[in-house]
Amino acid sequence: MSEPEPTALARPAQVGYVVKVFPRLSETFILNEVLELEEQGLALHIFSLNRPAEAVSHAQTRLVRSPITYLPAKIGDAPLRLLQGQLHVGSKHTREWWRGLYHGLGALLLEGDVGPMRAFGQACCLVQELRDIRHLHAHFANVPAKVALIVHRITGTPYSITTHAKDIFHGQPFASPKLHDRLRRARFVVANSRFSAEHIRAGLHCQGEIHTVYNGLDLGAFPMRKSRPTEPLVLSVGRLVEKKGFFDLIAACQLLKQRQVKFVCELIGTGRLSGALKEGIRKGDVADRVKMIGPLSQQVLREHYERAMVFALPCIEAADGDRDILPNVLKEAMAVGVPVVTTRMDGIEELIEDGVSGLLVEPGDVPGLAARLEWLLNDLKLCAMLSAQGRKVIEERFARPPNVARLKELLLGAMRGPVADSADSTDRKPRPHATDCLR
Repeated sequence: MSEPEPTALARPAQVGYVVKVFPRLSETFILNEVLELEEQGLALHIFSLNRPAEAVSHAQTRLVRSPITYLPAKIGDAPLRLLQGQLHVGSKHTREWWRGLYHGLGALLLEGDVGPMRAFGQACCLVQELRDIRHLHAHFANVPAKVALIVHRITGTPYSITTHAKDIFHGQPFASPKLHDRLRRARFVVANSRFSAEHIRAGLHCQGEIHTVYNGLDLGAFPMRKSRPTEPLVLSVGRLVEKKGFFDLIAACQLLKQRQVKFVCELIGTGRLSGALKEGIRKGDVADRVKMIGPLSQQVLREHYERAMVFALPCIEAADGDRDILPNVLKEAMAVGVPVVTTRMDGIEELIEDGVSGLLVEPGDVPGLAARLEWLLNDLKLCAMLSAQGRKVIEERFARPPNVARLKELLLGAMRGPVADSADSTDRKPRPHATDCLR
């Protein structure tokens, strides 16, 4: 049932990590966090709600020593295993099992929603695997947090949540009582920026136990480059989704071509807008300037950072409210010494000071984006200054060890707190160590 790596940690895991997919190419922040927690001596067990489907993976995934358990994503995946999980929970936690089954079947029969039943089945399988695990930590406040909450309701095992962007900005998440319930019952909540932390506090209408912990970068994997590039390469990396602003980047490249600026732009990533972006490149007559490259491992991507003269990521707020906060690729580029151009958005301004550690434009300002790209392509002195300051910011505030050490401290503190026998006791009594907001 469990699928540990050959180099799995020998001692029992104390913290269970609940994630959507592990490993996932676009979620290097989770991989970095796992590796650093292991380096700092915390024993983990990773619970992945889905198996990875990507053909490309980062070389660092082979360094993960924690056991990984893939929970059944569909009933047909492992019916016997799901049945065993149900029987295990039903025999030991009868009332909670009936309650979960009632809610899951109700959503399925009345609304045709298989999500609650799937989450309940995965939670029952996870309960079987708890063993020495004393705390669960969910990445994303949506499905992973839902599964962690169900396990908490069944067993009383405490949990915490790291939020990101889509889970708290997409649509109107704080209109959902379910999201409120997950966040309020968590032992603590982590936000990856001060802006996100304030957004959560405002959404919950309280001053709760919400902590800002930046996604730390492995500076050893992204050393400052030793030489400056000579070719005018503009690099952009990210999932091909609306919030990354890649259509604005293509439009800015059109303007640069019209001005006869010498450059080539590489767009690295994959996503649902791949076809539309290719069509935009064709219609904009910039196929000779803008090259779309598929997904790359971090090791290969590092070579592209080495060659880039400028890094561009013109983020916007998507129509559904989704947005970027502190994209890891900006940190990676700055660590290597690539001067960055991005947009002036809350969260991003915690990373970049305009004219000091990078250049900022207003979201959707295509002429402004083109002007700043042209400026950097032609001003090597400015590039050198931004490169040095950008690296300094990453070293001082976004290095992996100190940020992950803060998370480790929170996890250890949560494990030292009292654990209820079941969720019913926490429903009736406030936890003495928790703040009013998150009880």
